[in-house]
Amino acid sequence: MGQQKLLEVIQVQRHDFLNHLQVVSGFLQLNKPQQAGNYIKQVIADLQVISQTAWLVIPEVTAALLVGFNEAAKIQMEMLLDVDTKMDACAVPDTEVGNALEVVLDHFFENLSPAKTSKRQFTLDFTEDPGKYTISLCTRASYIADFLSLEKGLTVVQERLNKFGGACAGKISGDNQVIYLDFPKRKGR
Repeated sequence: MGQQKLLEVIQVQRHDFLNHLQVVSGFLQLNKPQQAGNYIKQVIADLQVISQTAWLVIPEVTAALLVGFNEAAKIQMEMLLDVDTKMDACAVPDTEVGNALEVVLDHFFENLSPAKTSKRQFTLDFTEDPGKYTISLCTRASYIADFLSLEKGLTVVQERLNKFGGACAGKISGDNQVIYLDFPKRKGR
């Protein structure tokens, strides 16, 4: 993970924090406490989504997610996150897990078609099954401009994960493009 991307995340978060304080201050100066309260509730809801990144015990995955949120915001795409596991018994080295997620997100963003609507989103789900962890990225298939390029990028991730018993695959499911990353658990977990 490039330090430049992480530095950009920190700078954006700092800017957003100051902006939020200014908006709340403005509402209060205009004697509009209801609007200030509503704004604070929306900021809290947004931060709760991002705070799920801290549930994961793999710092490289947390870093990839924070960069992913930042990259998605740049193109006005909403990244929804659902974390149902800590990934605390992953058999794949932390750096490989983080790198796999980072590369998948990079290829996903590179292969998006131009925005036709302002309300685009994708989901990232972290789940745990007996013997493995799965990260799935799901979005509308119509958002993907170049399926072949996306598949080619996933092949690179698949080759790296094969060394550790992991897997990466993309498929069309109904109207959606789904990318799966599977990581085996350590034996006995």
